[in-house]
Amino acid sequence: MQDNSNKHIDSLHLWQTSRRKLIKAGILAGTLSQLSFLESCSANGISEESNPHFNSQQTKLLKNLMDILFPDDGNGPGTEQLHSFKYILWVLDDDGAYSKHKNTLKDGVDWLEKYSKENYKNAFTDLEKTEQEKLVAEIVTDATGKEFCSVLLTYILESLLLDPIYGINPESIGWKWLQHTPGYPPATEELRYENILQTVRADYTVEL
Repeated sequence: MQDNSNKHIDSLHLWQTSRRKLIKAGILAGTLSQLSFLESCSANGISEESNPHFNSQQTKLLKNLMDILFPDDGNGPGTEQLHSFKYILWVLDDDGAYSKHKNTLKDGVDWLEKYSKENYKNAFTDLEKTEQEKLVAEIVTDATGKEFCSVLLTYILESLLLDPIYGINPESIGWKWLQHTPGYPPATEELRYENILQTVRADYTVEL
């Protein structure tokens, strides 16, 4: 999947102040039209604090970064409201998700921490918010940092449009902010992705 968000993250300030306009204008349509087909269980049962992918410090770092990329600042719902981090954990648990993206997310956390300690003499989560924002504004102009933030932003955007039946985008807050009208008929338990995939696999097995 090509990260169409990639070319719009060169300026952190421009993205933060214009994100609704950029999304609604369809600039990110290529990303938003390729929502991951996830095979894992509902995100409702995922624990954010005790997960197999990140330790507590890494979890805090990632959440801080996500809040900078997509803050709850009156310009739309933030990642905490959208449950975006829980969605990322869901993606990382999915065998069908893009392995390159998974590696980028995991390696990016360590890369960002190293960058922070080398250039700001402190762990990222120990920096003041203004310092964190300054650091992020720097790394989005670097190839490695830009790719990391771009992949992270891709999944934040997916959480913005995911059907609330999956435990993400609760009460359709992302849809309401974008004034987005979802497809009809709405998703049901029977039509959840994992249930559809199980049915397809069962039919395929019977045919064999």
